[in-house]
Amino acid sequence: MPPCDLPIGVFDSGVGGLTVLGALARRLPGEHLLYLGDTARVPYGTRSPDTVVHYAERVAGHLLGQGIKALVVACNTATTWALPALQRTAQARGIPVIGVIEPGVIAALATTQRDHIAVIGTEGTIQGGRYAEQLLARRPGLEISAVPCPLFVALAEEGWVGDDPIARLVAERYLGQLRGGPDTVILGCTHYPLLRDAIQFTLPGAHLVDSATATADATADLLAQTGLLRDASQGGQRRFLVTDNPQRFVRVARHFLSATGALGAKGWETKIIAPQVVDIDDSDHAVWHARIGARG
Repeated sequence: MPPCDLPIGVFDSGVGGLTVLGALARRLPGEHLLYLGDTARVPYGTRSPDTVVHYAERVAGHLLGQGIKALVVACNTATTWALPALQRTAQARGIPVIGVIEPGVIAALATTQRDHIAVIGTEGTIQGGRYAEQLLARRPGLEISAVPCPLFVALAEEGWVGDDPIARLVAERYLGQLRGGPDTVILGCTHYPLLRDAIQFTLPGAHLVDSATATADATADLLAQTGLLRDASQGGQRRFLVTDNPQRFVRVARHFLSATGALGAKGWETKIIAPQVVDIDDSDHAVWHARIGARG
């Protein structure tokens, strides 16, 4: 099979990365997409950095064994701690690896007019500080407001989004302090695009940067640069893998992909109904290092 016809591997510790998958499907409708939700170990945010790296490399090894041409790390925690290690190893195989932080940073810097950017995310992402590091590395002196919003994840997964009064109340509690301050807000968690309406209601006039959309754009650019784009006139296939609890994945996946506008595309519903349950273990970790090392 020509490399360009291989799928793009996408992974997250759970379901949040489905917003990135939906953005990829909209931006690159001709690409095959292979999503792996490591639902047996969700959430990654409570794990140590070394454990996150180990989990991410096992997932990457499993996707590599399935055959992929690029890897999208659709998880802020995995991007924070594991992206450098994944990129170093994948370089020997010629597989591009894209995280969700840098694309959001670049998009936010291109958007802000007052050099004041807010970053909202889970406690782990905010404490990890990668958004602030990358923002300041590119624009020293930038004013940054970082706010953890941990309850947003539960709201998104329960479907309490849109103009839901609970979503608006929680958004006000977290973000009311920012009103009149930053002109640009990075949605630093892959769940947060589903809460866009509540966030925008709380911060009218602020520009919201969706890291999922920015990551899809960055992936398209990188595939074009490396000659790995698939013919856009051909329809792409989607496959879903999980490591546990497929019933819950199906329920939440339908909601997430419907919210992103991807569920109406041909073939999505059938694939979501029956995600394949896979076992991820240390043999996948060995595959990630051994196969690439052998080819490098």
